[in-house]
Amino acid sequence: MIDRVFTIDLARCTGCQACSIACKDRANLPDDLDWLRVEPQEAGAYPHPTLVYRVTHCFHCADPACIAVCPVTAIVKHENGLVQIDAELCVGCEACVGACPFGTIVMLPQGVAAKCDGCADEIAEGRDPACVRACPMRALAYGPAENSIPAQRVLDQDFDGHGIGPAVRYLRRQIPTRDQCVGP
Repeated sequence: MIDRVFTIDLARCTGCQACSIACKDRANLPDDLDWLRVEPQEAGAYPHPTLVYRVTHCFHCADPACIAVCPVTAIVKHENGLVQIDAELCVGCEACVGACPFGTIVMLPQGVAAKCDGCADEIAEGRDPACVRACPMRALAYGPAENSIPAQRVLDQDFDGHGIGPAVRYLRRQIPTRDQCVGP
């Protein structure tokens, strides 16, 4: 299995929705359905409020909860690490919709479940997923899990992976400690 992850830099994302639009366009989704969401998260209080945008889509988990509940094995995890739904096998029971702790599986008007497919065809051709290519701020990346974390960034400890190994890492801006701010 290929060990690749989505990296989302919360400090770079401006909430422009370009990734969401690219995903929706590529998947030809109806206006009221999204495989990728950009959710604003406010924190802090005056005079130090914060606002970050958390990009959420299928994270192609190591132990996907959706696979375990599918009664007809319509959801599979491929050797490339991507989790996909076979619309031909899906019976529309919605068990996977309820099982996904990230809320990333939707029901299409045709009555079958659907979700981010990881742009598997584009990855197979050596291209990044559509959401990554569309991001003007370069807040999204898809690559080897062992890629180093850029300077001035740390892993976001607020993200709950629900114990199922989502192939994602959220990065936050590193906040200097008091010792780092004080000169010699």
